[in-house]
Amino acid sequence: MAELRFELKEPAAGRLPVLDELKGLAILLVVLYHAGGVLVWNNHLHGDLGVDMFVILSGLGLALSGHSGGARRFLTRRLWRIMPTYWIALTLYAWAGTHFLEHHYSTADLLLHYVGIHGWFGDAYAVSISDPFWFITLILTLYVLFCFFRPLLERPAQLLLVGSFLSTGVAFACFFWNQPGVFGFLALRIPGFFVGLLLGRWLRSGRLVLPVGVPLATALFVFVYVPYTQGIVFHPTVAGLAVMGFYGYTLRPVLGAGVRRGLKFLGDHSLEIFLLHQPLIREYNFYLQGRWLQIDHPGPAGLIVGMVIGLAVTLVASVELHRLLQKLPFPAKA
Repeated sequence: MAELRFELKEPAAGRLPVLDELKGLAILLVVLYHAGGVLVWNNHLHGDLGVDMFVILSGLGLALSGHSGGARRFLTRRLWRIMPTYWIALTLYAWAGTHFLEHHYSTADLLLHYVGIHGWFGDAYAVSISDPFWFITLILTLYVLFCFFRPLLERPAQLLLVGSFLSTGVAFACFFWNQPGVFGFLALRIPGFFVGLLLGRWLRSGRLVLPVGVPLATALFVFVYVPYTQGIVFHPTVAGLAVMGFYGYTLRPVLGAGVRRGLKFLGDHSLEIFLLHQPLIREYNFYLQGRWLQIDHPGPAGLIVGMVIGLAVTLVASVELHRLLQKLPFPAKA
């Protein structure tokens, strides 16, 4: 049987610094994307691809680390890493939105958010408290999927086949449900996770073999043609991979050590920055300029100054929050 073979000189060993740097690049792209939105710039850069990079890196990291414990242990460790940070950010912005922006959140809205599944309940819930919080729904979903499909890492063609049906099915469901936010935020990004799993499997073992047969052919058909019949293309995954490859092979070798350390710093704090930054540079930027400076329609210069202050607050808060949560008693380590 014909095979597609991808081999490395040697398997990856230990923690790869480039992955942390890629997380830093991803969060930088996301921040630039949101800053451009505040200034109503055209999205030529497509910084939203930073989220697709996070999804690919999530799958890559999970497969590369080769988790050997059970699903309960895996989920406990992962939830302990992200949920306390998320709950703090959620509580902060739910309180601030109520008291300063005069928003009103239903009990159902708050409960769905605290559980982290609000993103799957439609656009009305996905971004009701803070736009970036939909990412928590996505990442929790991917962790659950990993628990189910981890055994397929040793059968990559079958993994692609399952990923194709799941990705296309979710995309169709959101498309015909007429929920454009959930469709764009969540559905279109699931394929990147399966691609990341394959990349991680390849790096960990040093080789990836895809038999050319029914599973692979069917996976490509379902991934590419079936969604295309409705005008759906899983393009963010391809674009995200292109950015990652360009950084790793073209840009990184010519960057100074200081730049790489800066990206690693951003990567280490990327979760906190992701959850905290957008309301500070957008909603509360406009709010404080209107409330304190009596400027109802601030210009670009004023908005940029407000965003710089908001990002400075974000970085300080992210570092302190990260440091605080690192001190919490952690569940049994792997």
